[in-house]
Amino acid sequence: MIAGVDQNSLFEAAMNILLRGGWVLAPIFLLGWFGWFLMIERYGYYFMLKGRSIAGFWRNLRKRGEDVAFEKLSSRPYGYFYSLVKDVREYRDLGPVAVRNAMEATRHSISVNLSKSLKTISTCAALAPMMGLLGTVSGMVHTFETIQQFGFGNPVLLADGISEALLTTQAGLLVAFPLMLAYNYLAGCVEKVEDEAWSEALKFESFAFENKGAELANPVAGDKPVEEEE
Repeated sequence: MIAGVDQNSLFEAAMNILLRGGWVLAPIFLLGWFGWFLMIERYGYYFMLKGRSIAGFWRNLRKRGEDVAFEKLSSRPYGYFYSLVKDVREYRDLGPVAVRNAMEATRHSISVNLSKSLKTISTCAALAPMMGLLGTVSGMVHTFETIQQFGFGNPVLLADGISEALLTTQAGLLVAFPLMLAYNYLAGCVEKVEDEAWSEALKFESFAFENKGAELANPVAGDKPVEEEE
């Protein structure tokens, strides 16, 4: 029973704030929800991009070989580093130019997918205080209209317009500040993952072609020419 009363009181308080804030408060509320929905989705995508530990890949590569290291890395198939290493292994036989082109294409594709939602999030964070400013202007217009009709005799009527102006300003800032902080942190994390994955993938590219050159320079006994065997 108490829980029901609490829920009703919270709902009534929320509706009271929405009514006092005027029509601008509703789009600010929707803008905040949309921005945070995209933010949570981007954080999930970021954790997928991280993939498995790159240091663990190099340890497995030194101790257990390339195939085992790649198999361990493929347990998270959406990792940034995994995608680049996969390109190296897939196009290695076609030469360094083909490998580098494939890696650049993968890098561009992931960057495009990331930038779309991140730009939308930054737009939401920038629009929220502007919407709050619009609500401030609307509230002040309401206040001046009340003064024009009734004068300064009734402060209760004046309070409606002033509260509308202040509530929308506050709502816009409350939406924009945490959204912008989360966006900046996410953008920094994504940039770090991109730089680390690309630099480590270049190292693996060099390792792959050096290893291939060593295999060609030291063929196994079964690959010797027929004349030598005779």
